[in-house]
Parts: sequence; C-alpha cells; structure tokens
Amino acid sequence: MLMLICAAAVLETEVQASDLDVNFLYQQNSDLYGTPIEVEPASLWGQFQTAFDRRATSINNDRFQPYNFSNVNGLWTGQDFNDIRNYDTIVARHAFADSFRTSARDTLLTLDLPVLSWIRQQHGFFARLLWNSLDNSDEESVSPLDPSYRSMEYSWWKTQLEEGHLRYGVRPFRTDPYAYVGGRIKDMAHVLFLWDARYYFKNFGDHCFELTLSAPITTSISIELGTSYQFGQHASEKKAVLKLLKTFKSGGIFNAGIEMRDRPALVAGITLPWG
Repeated sequence: MLMLICAAAVLETEVQASDLDVNFLYQQNSDLYGTPIEVEPASLWGQFQTAFDRRATSINNDRFQPYNFSNVNGLWTGQDFNDIRNYDTIVARHAFADSFRTSARDTLLTLDLPVLSWIRQQHGFFARLLWNSLDNSDEESVSPLDPSYRSMEYSWWKTQLEEGHLRYGVRPFRTDPYAYVGGRIKDMAHVLFLWDARYYFKNFGDHCFELTLSAPITTSISIELGTSYQFGQHASEKKAVLKLLKTFKSGGIFNAGIEMRDRPALVAGITLPWG
C-alpha cells in the first residue's frame, strides 16, 4: 500500500527530497499481446532466424527502455565517464550478443540430436538438471536488484505461475556463472508466491546469494521483493528492491520499484501496447 501511495505521488507532485532519486517513464511495447504463431521453418538457418527475431525483439525492448535503471546506473558508477557518450552502442552490443547466444541455444534444443533425445526421455534429477541448465533462458532475465520493468522477467513469472514446476540448473557459460532453483508455493488452489534463488561463486573466496519473491495479490496485481547478500574476502553492500506491478485489461502494465540502499531510488513507469 505504501508503494502505491508513493507511485501516485510521483504522478501528481514533484518530489523535492535531496536523498531520493525519482524517475518516471512512459513506454510503448508491441510485445505485450505476444506475436502471431508462425510455422517453424525446416532448415537450421531458418529456425535460427526465427528464434533470433523473437529473442532480439524481447531483449531490445528490455534494454532500450526510456529509462533502464541497471544500464544507466552501471554507466554512472563506472570509472570511465567516456562510456556515457557511447551508451547506445554499448547497450546495442550487449543486446546483440545476448540475442545471438539465446537464439543459438533455442535452435540447438529443437534439434533431434541423440543426446538431446535421450535427455528428453529421462526423468531423473541429473537429466532435469542438465536440461534446465540449457533451457529456461528467460530465467536469466530475473533481476532482483533492478527496480525497472522487464517484459522477459514478467513472462518468466507468468510461466512459473501457470506451470509451477520446480526448476533448477547451472549457468556456467556466463561472465558471472551461477546455480539457480525456483518454483511456486501454493495453499490449496491459491498461489502464495513464486521464488527464484541463485548462488554465485566469485574469485574462489566470495559467495553471493540472490533471492527473488513474486507474490500475486490479485489476478492483475503482484508484488516482488529482491535481495542479495555477499560474504567472503570482499563483502559488499546489502541491497533490496521492492516492486509493484499492475496489469490493465488493455494490456498495459504499471510498474513502481524502489531500491533500498544509502540513497533510495524510486522508478515508476507505464508500458502500453501499440495501437
């Protein structure tokens, strides 16, 4: 309730607090209604092109938001301020690399290779671990410390809400490899919350844990809480982010997120469909 009041205040008044960074954004997103179902091409290159078009659209929509908190915050906290002039180039380079990587992974998983066929037929712990490590790329979009809205993250939580499978795996082919596990907690027919936990092993001496909880209050309102804790040789600042999401019947989404740290930051925005 407090977050809703704060978000309304952002729309009606100009915040004057010197220790609070406030930003409001408006975004149109053509992906909210999804894309029409197309016939998958038979050739390997055609399958990759289809996967790339789908992934590139989602990733670029997330990265090139009017105000992507994680991108801008990363630039300003860096040492080289010359990178600010190349903001669009840097974001586009990372978006292309992520689109290519996830598209190649999606294409690989559609092939009828003997090893993949064998994994699909197995139901044991290690088979699921291996498959979930290759699949579920949308899980990587979960950003517990980013108060801004991400359509891919929203899609992941929606999938977890509908399916509710316990998913676990490792992401070894990243600059920040981690292991993850997530699922949903239900009370009879009501979903209490969805969760995603990660463990990062850094520099052979630092250990970092991240936890994200998403609680569906109603069919159109949800609250998310993300937090992290690191200990070891290089202890870092503890952080937490609280987000409120409201989905409208038209397909639009209102998002308000607050990052709780030494200088709290509040980000609020509305994402609307084209048309």
